[in-house]
Amino acid sequence: MKYALTSRILHWVMAILIIFLLGLGIFMSDFLSEESPNRMEVYNLHKSLGVLVLILLFLRVINRLLTQTPPLPFAISALEKKLAKFGHLALYFLMFTTPFSGYLMSSFAGYPVKFFSFELPNFFQANFQFAGFFAEAHEVSAYSLLTVIIIHILAVIRHRFFDKLGNDVLNRMI
Repeated sequence: MKYALTSRILHWVMAILIIFLLGLGIFMSDFLSEESPNRMEVYNLHKSLGVLVLILLFLRVINRLLTQTPPLPFAISALEKKLAKFGHLALYFLMFTTPFSGYLMSSFAGYPVKFFSFELPNFFQANFQFAGFFAEAHEVSAYSLLTVIIIHILAVIRHRFFDKLGNDVLNRMI
């Protein structure tokens, strides 16, 4: 049994977006100079795509509530099933906290957050102490998300290529 087509589309679109955003975030913090002429465009793209991830996450949660989740293969152990559930909860949590902390970081730093050309409302006064806190939260959340994604991919590879026959979980999502 496969996930619903809407679930599969949302999964892969979000996977591509999030991996791109994580790479772009690393590029921005480690390689993009303060003097770069396209610095603001890069930051605005990062923010816009982060907002898009939040919108898609909202749609994904609704979709998840409305569609049936296929059961895991029968040969997967009870411990692995618990770990899979924990991993998916961690992914959902981090898919929310990473862009939301980015929004709060920018808002408290006094920078606008745009969804492409539409500027989102800022409900907060500039507060650089809060901006610093949310900058740290954004970084920790992003690296945590990257770590959980890597574990998620490695688990899929393990089940696909190294596990018992019939434990290929990737077939449910393609």
